[in-house]
Amino acid sequence: MIVGSDVGGGYDLTARTVARHLGRHLPGSPSVIVQNKPGASSIVASNYVYELAPKDGTVIAAVQRPIPLQILFGDTGVRFDVQQIQWIGSTSNEVGVVVAWRTAPQRTVDDLFRSAMIVGGTGPATDPELIARAMNNVLGTKFKIVSGYRGQSQMALAMEREEIQGSANWSFSDIDKGHPDWIADGRIRILLQLALTKSQNPALRDIPFILDIARTEDQRRIFEILMGMKAMGRPYFVAPTVPKDRSDALRTAFMETMRDPHFLADAEKTLGAIDPLSGPAMQKVIASVYALPPALVARAREIVKVPGAD
Repeated sequence: MIVGSDVGGGYDLTARTVARHLGRHLPGSPSVIVQNKPGASSIVASNYVYELAPKDGTVIAAVQRPIPLQILFGDTGVRFDVQQIQWIGSTSNEVGVVVAWRTAPQRTVDDLFRSAMIVGGTGPATDPELIARAMNNVLGTKFKIVSGYRGQSQMALAMEREEIQGSANWSFSDIDKGHPDWIADGRIRILLQLALTKSQNPALRDIPFILDIARTEDQRRIFEILMGMKAMGRPYFVAPTVPKDRSDALRTAFMETMRDPHFLADAEKTLGAIDPLSGPAMQKVIASVYALPPALVARAREIVKVPGAD
């Protein structure tokens, strides 16, 4: 299992938990070994699995959630075709949150429009940066992005050190499991929830919702595209040329793992709630986005583009 992100973050922890249980549901009960190949927001790992890795079903990519919607982010360095990839599934429908550290001046979502908030970034095509750019460009928030952090765990340390004031997108499950005391002790303030549908989690019930603060139908449609990534929160795939019987076996094993009581007990300790999406269901979501009117896709691409990029 090739993980397209650094050790210790949510993607890595999820992949390692899946790897401990997936083999039991595959013929021969093979061991699953995790290898981290971070770089370019999982593009390096995706290129490797798509182009170079063995195509016999023994190599699975565990990548960051923007990869399925790579159409939005241009083709720089991309050597894979998202629509040709065989998607195995996703472990969760992620809810992201905008978080402010306790010493930041921002106390409510309205404050994001009033003063600049310094947030960390892990790469131009990752959630913490692209959501911040989209909110700045569409809604008029004032996020100032400091890029270059290797992962969310490093951004959390940066918040503690007050190098940055918060995050424009942090998976709530990561906070709930990795830093529950930060919520209870008031070290962070959750200002906004980011998802395709509003969370029913009691901890987020009174937190404003991104689609509710969009002021026009055009703004809502743009954020519906971006929030579609949340429905594929932790995606896994194999290369297009992997034989169908093997990709089908992996898809079946993946969903069996998602229902496995041992996996669920393990996940409860570190990952939080599991809300899986099957490989075929992922492919339908991706196909629907790629079938959107070109003008709308172009508008979304322009919104998330890094300033000064071609």
